[in-house]
Amino acid sequence: MLFVQVDKNSEITLGFLFRALWFNKFKVIIPTILACALAVFYVVNKPNVYTASGVYTPASQGDASALSKLAGQFGGLASLAGVSLGGGGAKDDTQVALKFLKSRAFLQYFIEKHNLADELMAVEKWDRETNELVYDASVYDIKSQQWVRTPPPNKRVEPTPWEAYEPLKDLLQVQYDDKEGIITISLTYYSPIIAKEWLELIVKELNAYWKDKKLQKSEKLAEELTLKAQETEITELQEVFYNLIAEQSKNTLLTQVTDEAVFESVGEVVLPEDKSAPSRALICILVFILSSTISSLIIIGRAINKINRS
Repeated sequence: MLFVQVDKNSEITLGFLFRALWFNKFKVIIPTILACALAVFYVVNKPNVYTASGVYTPASQGDASALSKLAGQFGGLASLAGVSLGGGGAKDDTQVALKFLKSRAFLQYFIEKHNLADELMAVEKWDRETNELVYDASVYDIKSQQWVRTPPPNKRVEPTPWEAYEPLKDLLQVQYDDKEGIITISLTYYSPIIAKEWLELIVKELNAYWKDKKLQKSEKLAEELTLKAQETEITELQEVFYNLIAEQSKNTLLTQVTDEAVFESVGEVVLPEDKSAPSRALICILVFILSSTISSLIIIGRAINKINRS
């Protein structure tokens, strides 16, 4: 029999612990019932959320590898002429783009462009039957489309994209498998339709931003290379510059004809049909286990303490 020696005249056995629990069973049952009732009330009133996910790969660099080879071969000569050919590649672009995806600059721009502050900060849940968002009346009056919230200190009644940034950031999850080159971007929201729509828009906006950035960089580099080619009188260096300009022109053309400048979609984002949270049954089971365990430990601790004092 397992026991713990307390003193020379008494010991604590499993039988003693069982009797202590049995005689104080209501002190375990009642707190457990109350805790479970609160858990049920919580999960019943907690709205469902849905997660839309998209799978992407780093955008193909096309002839960028050829330009990189030329840059590696002739970069030293170009730098002597005052031209920086840059470096990096698809992997670098992917890492930077993923950081930028959840940055305040990009998400605030996205919120402001699509006017999402009310949907991010005033919605309570989604009505499946009517396919409509349900707004918190104490925060936003849907009829007049006016904010009625009590603003935080130093904030206005109508929230700014700065305030809406954190809620949107929390909805986004990004996973990048560096070895496989697979990017998974997920967005969780009350409405599965809106979750899918926002995810597609975010990736589209990011690709558009990256496309514009790459085009501007390509145009600037092409202009710089052309100018240096015209200025130099060294035939070999002119040939290097014109080769680089040709490769850069190919890259610019490839960028212009694609809408997926940084993330290429593996397939369409599927509309989620089942909720991703909350797991109501799991929450209730965990509350039952924790509350009954804590109550039992308190009773056992008091019983042991009483014997030690006797």
